Amino acid sequence: MIIVLLILATFVFAGAMIFARAGRTRVLTTLISGLIIAGGLGAIILNDNYHWGMHQVTQTQIQDLAPLQSKRAALRVQQLGTGSERVIAYRVASATKASRTVAATTTTTKLTTGTPAQVQIRTTTWQFKNHWARVLFSLGNTKTKVVARQYLFTIPKTWQVLTVRS
Repeated sequence: MIIVLLILATFVFAGAMIFARAGRTRVLTTLISGLIIAGGLGAIILNDNYHWGMHQVTQTQIQDLAPLQSKRAALRVQQLGTGSERVIAYRVASATKASRTVAATTTTTKLTTGTPAQVQIRTTTWQFKNHWARVLFSLGNTKTKVVARQYLFTIPKTWQVLTVRS
């Protein structure tokens, strides 16, 4: 919506500068449309750089874990690159396929021992504060930007974590 407003204000500004006669109406029209253009550009910059009109929302999802292959193998950890990054393979009790954590700069993983066997996935995303901010800045984009994702694995002492070397 703000892009449409900027385009319209630009046309009004150019039309007033080119076609309007010199006088109070021309000055007022160019001043108002110029302020709309400057304000719209400023709002786009603030939204892009500082998430103006948005706030962070954290959602937590808890899933029960099942062993990957046997009763003793709970998680499979594979180191990537220099070893500071890793991929953890696990299986949710209600799923038939193994899931993997994504090794990204916004992802952190923690392993703890305890019962029951579960994974807690905490995802923080940017969401619009209100309907007005959504109308101005969404531009048809319904995806939310992920700020951080944290996996907290709780596994019993009887389960093992297998480290796979590549």
